Amino acid sequence: MFPATFILQRYLWNATKLGQTLAKKYSFTDKDVADISNKIVSAFQAVLAAVAGILVCKNCAKDVLRDKHAATLIYAWLGIPYFVYDTVCMFYVDRIAKKIPPQPKYQTFLDFLRFVLRTPVIVIHHIVMAPIGFSLIVWYRDEIMSGDFFVGIIYMMETSTPFVSIRFILSKLKMKSTLAYAVNGVCMLLFFPVFRIASVFYAWALYSDQLKVSYYESFMDAQFVWKVCFIAALAPQIYWYVLMWKGLLRMLKPTSDGPAKKLE
Repeated sequence: MFPATFILQRYLWNATKLGQTLAKKYSFTDKDVADISNKIVSAFQAVLAAVAGILVCKNCAKDVLRDKHAATLIYAWLGIPYFVYDTVCMFYVDRIAKKIPPQPKYQTFLDFLRFVLRTPVIVIHHIVMAPIGFSLIVWYRDEIMSGDFFVGIIYMMETSTPFVSIRFILSKLKMKSTLAYAVNGVCMLLFFPVFRIASVFYAWALYSDQLKVSYYESFMDAQFVWKVCFIAALAPQIYWYVLMWKGLLRMLKPTSDGPAKKLE
């Protein structure tokens, strides 16, 4: 589904009059077109994840320790192919940017390994965390997991992703000075901490409340693996949010050469 959506967009950009006109108007390179197509697929995937997360959380909120919902497994089977697609697609865009000509298959595979190893975010998130999460949800769901509510919270983290994709696309369309770009940036800064940081603390608070113990007691008594999951889910989100604010402050801070720099 995700590769087909990307390929369809590439076709519309390259083979239709509207696509060709837009590409010429904004001086899009082949890399720009591929990047925008990938960002739209990313936003589409994020909407699917957010909807699945809302369904799961809404139907499992009464008993966060035991309630299950079918959307948990349905999205898991949709999500793992997306991470495979996204990894390969980012590699494809990287090759377009470098204008690498066709190569033997073994050389392409070696280049792919080098690309993955020099991109830690892909290694940690797409190639390590995503398969582990998929395995826990699909095969070990009943043995070591509690209710699906917590999985729903993780799915809902993707709620902020469409705003990141829209920001990139608006930038490519030379709309950084528009109201739409500003409003989207505000939404991104608001939705990100709510769904990626506060939601994790909220989920643990519900967990503590159902156990009828304090937040601190529930964390200290939790199994080591769940403490690791809690920290692993939270740490990168805080890191990325700090980077967002640093970027915003750089944009607002006046420079010796003139007005504040624009946020890329």
